[in-house]
Amino acid sequence: MNRVAAWLQAAWKAMSLHFPGPRWGWQSVALGGPAYAYQALTTQSRLNAVVTAVIRWICRTFPEAPLETQTIDADGDWATVPEHPLTALLQRPNGYYSGLQLWCGTLADYLTHGNAYWYKVRSAAGRVVELWWLPAAYVEPKWPVDGSPPFIRDYQYTVDGDLQVLPPADVIHFRDGFDPQNIRKGLSPLASLLREVATDDEASQFTAAMLRNLGVPGVVISPGPGISPTDFELQDIKEKFAQRFGGESRGQPLVLRGPATVSVLSFSPEQMQLRDHRRIPEERITAIYGTPAVVVGLGAGLDRSTFANFAEAREAAYESTIIPLQRIFLADLQLGLVPEFGDPRTLRLAFDYDDVRVLQADHNALMERAVRGFKGGILTRAEARVLVGQEPEDADDVFSISSTETLQARDVLPPEPVVAPPPPEPVDTGVPTDELIPAAAAWTGATKVAAAVGVFSPAQLAEAAQLWAAVAEDSGLEGLLGPVRPPNGHA
Repeated sequence: MNRVAAWLQAAWKAMSLHFPGPRWGWQSVALGGPAYAYQALTTQSRLNAVVTAVIRWICRTFPEAPLETQTIDADGDWATVPEHPLTALLQRPNGYYSGLQLWCGTLADYLTHGNAYWYKVRSAAGRVVELWWLPAAYVEPKWPVDGSPPFIRDYQYTVDGDLQVLPPADVIHFRDGFDPQNIRKGLSPLASLLREVATDDEASQFTAAMLRNLGVPGVVISPGPGISPTDFELQDIKEKFAQRFGGESRGQPLVLRGPATVSVLSFSPEQMQLRDHRRIPEERITAIYGTPAVVVGLGAGLDRSTFANFAEAREAAYESTIIPLQRIFLADLQLGLVPEFGDPRTLRLAFDYDDVRVLQADHNALMERAVRGFKGGILTRAEARVLVGQEPEDADDVFSISSTETLQARDVLPPEPVVAPPPPEPVDTGVPTDELIPAAAAWTGATKVAAAVGVFSPAQLAEAAQLWAAVAEDSGLEGLLGPVRPPNGHA
C-alpha cells in the first residue's frame, strides 16, 4: 500500500510540473562586451544582404525534393500513396498561394526568428482543409502564470491591435531547438550573429554615406591665419565643397578666397580595407547557417572557388543544411499534421530525393556499385534493383556469371539429397530360394557359354532373357543376374 501511495504521489508531482517563464535562461549565452543594443537590430536582420542571400538560397533549394505521403504496404515497406489528400493540401494549402510560397514564408521566419507557425483551418466536420502561414513576429505562445500545465495554453496572434487566441491543436509550431530565455519558443540563429550583422551593415552604411555625401573621406577645412569668416561664409564654403566633391561632381576643382588648410579627418576605404573587414561577417553568418559562402555567391567563398569545388560545396550545403532542415520539419509535421489524416504509425510524410540534381552524383555511385555487385556475382539482379530503389520482378532472381550468361539463383543452392527408393518386397512363388538361386546361376552360366561359342542366335538369347526376367520378377530375384550380351555387343 505504501508503494502504491508513493507512486501516486510521484505521478501527481509529474503532472504538476512548473515550467520556467521568459526571465529564466542560461546567462552564458547572453552577449557580453559593451552595452550596445544589438538586439534592436533583430527586426532589421532580414535587410542585411548576407543574411538575405543565405535565406533566399535555402528558399530556392528547399522545394527541389517534393513532399510525398507514404504508408506501410502488405510487405511492411513504406510505399508512396499517389494523390493522397495530405499531399494535395501541402501542394495547395489555401486558395491564395501555393505550397512553395508557404514554405518560403516558413523558412524565412524559422531562419531569422527561430520559430515558424502554421494555422490549420477546419471544416464544419473538423477536418483540416486549409493551411496558413502566420508571421512569427505576431505570434506568442502563452501558458498559465504560475507555470503549471499545460506547457502551452494557447497562441496569441495580434495584428494591428486585434488579438486572436488560437488553440494549440490548430497551430503547428516549428522550433529551432529551445530559446533559453523562453523554452516555449525556438532559438533565433541570428542571436549569436548580431555583431556580425551590425559590422556588415555599418561597413555598407559607411561606404554609401561617404560616396553620397562627399565622394572623399571626411575633411576639416581650416581658414588661414588672419581670416575670420562669418557663419554664413563657413556654411557657404561647406555647401560648395559638398557640391564639388559629392554626387555627380566628384573630382571638380574648388577655389577658396584666401588661404585655407584641408585636413583629412578619416581613413579612405583602401586604408581601412573594408573588403577584408566584410569577409569575417560573411564567413560567420554562412557558418551558422551551415551554407558555404561560395554556394551563396559571397566574396568570402568566391575568392577560393573553382568549378570542381563549387559542385562539392553545393552537395555539402544540401546535405548539411537542406536535408537536416527537412528532417526537423518532418518531425513536427508528423506530430501536428499527419494525425489529422490517419494513424501516424502507418502514415508519414517524406521528401523524395530521386530528382534532386545536386545529389545525382550519389545516385550514380550507388548505381555503379549495384552494377558491379551484379556483374561480380555477389548480388542477384533483384538485390541490385532494390539497392538503387527499383522494384524487382520474378525474373530478376538471377546471378550474372558472364557478360552473356546468367545463372538462376536456385542453381547455386546445394542440391537436395536423392533418397533411393526402398527395395521391393519379395514375392513368394512357392519355390524355395535355395533351389532357385543355384538353378538360375547354372542357367545363366550355361547361357553365357552358349552365347560365347555361338550356339544361340541373338533372337534366342533375347527370348531367354525375357523368360528369365519374368521368372525373376515373380520370384523377387530381379537384378540378381546381370544382362546377357552376345559377342557382337547387342543386348
